[in-house]
Amino acid sequence: MRKPLSILLLFVLLSLPAFSSAQEYKLPGKLPGERAYNNIGLLGEVMVDLNVTIVNTAPYPKYILVNPRYDFRVFRGNGSEYLYNYRAPDGKLYGVVSRELLSRSLNYAVGFWLAPYETVVVNFRITENSSYLIHFSDYKFPCGDVGRFTELIYLNGSLVSILLNNEGDIDKLTCGSLRPQLLNRPIFLSVRSMFPLLDGSVKVLKYEGRVDFRITNVPNHENKDKMFHVLFAVAQPVVFTDAKTYDYVPNYTMTYSEFLKRFVTGTQSPKRHNVSVSAPENNLFKLTNTLISGVRVSPAVKVEMRPHRGLDFPVWIVYMLDRVDITYHVSWKESPRG
Repeated sequence: MRKPLSILLLFVLLSLPAFSSAQEYKLPGKLPGERAYNNIGLLGEVMVDLNVTIVNTAPYPKYILVNPRYDFRVFRGNGSEYLYNYRAPDGKLYGVVSRELLSRSLNYAVGFWLAPYETVVVNFRITENSSYLIHFSDYKFPCGDVGRFTELIYLNGSLVSILLNNEGDIDKLTCGSLRPQLLNRPIFLSVRSMFPLLDGSVKVLKYEGRVDFRITNVPNHENKDKMFHVLFAVAQPVVFTDAKTYDYVPNYTMTYSEFLKRFVTGTQSPKRHNVSVSAPENNLFKLTNTLISGVRVSPAVKVEMRPHRGLDFPVWIVYMLDRVDITYHVSWKESPRG
């Protein structure tokens, strides 16, 4: 079996000690802490910032246990009850708990007290320093791995070599074209799933906040040579099924059902209008260096959750070099009927 061809882009015959310090990126690959990126170099991260209002309706105090994957701070007094996480250089997550929180802890468990009939606001966060990793599936090429770059080697931030899979057969000159593929599935959350309090006297009154979805082309982002474009589709990473979702920045390109109809099921062939790649027909999406954004959505619009093998949700088609951030806001309030 022939070995994949190594294509040298610059002068590779450098001294061995210097070349040994080069950075190698296998596609797919991993960063420290098992942070995986897929076969087109994409790493997905989510950051969350939620303010939650909680009340204790009981005539006696309650100790509320907290998922330590979230940073949190209790907004009362001087705000000295808190926990925060950070990712060390080795990629591992570590947590830091305030002395005030430790002094009030119960049974060696992370949490906070609610006094009888007390209402407090608690900020829950997953920050950039401890982001939640989103699994991206590999892009499926019509040619398989043939013709795909499998390894990139950089020296001092500049690309010096790539490894290319050239084990194709002689029977084809081309084998297809690339289309945006959906690389992730949403996580569906509700008040019941987020706050599974078995104690009927502790209730969530409302929450509101922001989600930041960051997509990074790892080799491009970490080096000064930024020459590799990527085209793909992503779904809204976290869908709050019972909350209002609004202020999408940038606006989503289409819904999941529309994506299926246009790119997967192919029920209708697109009409030809003699348009360029940078301005597709019907102005449905526009190609830019960062994102393919869709029809304008007013800031206060709520996503219609139409049934489609479950809930419908926003999808973005992205064409980028380096990195893109997608943000949106959510809010929920307890119904007066309880």
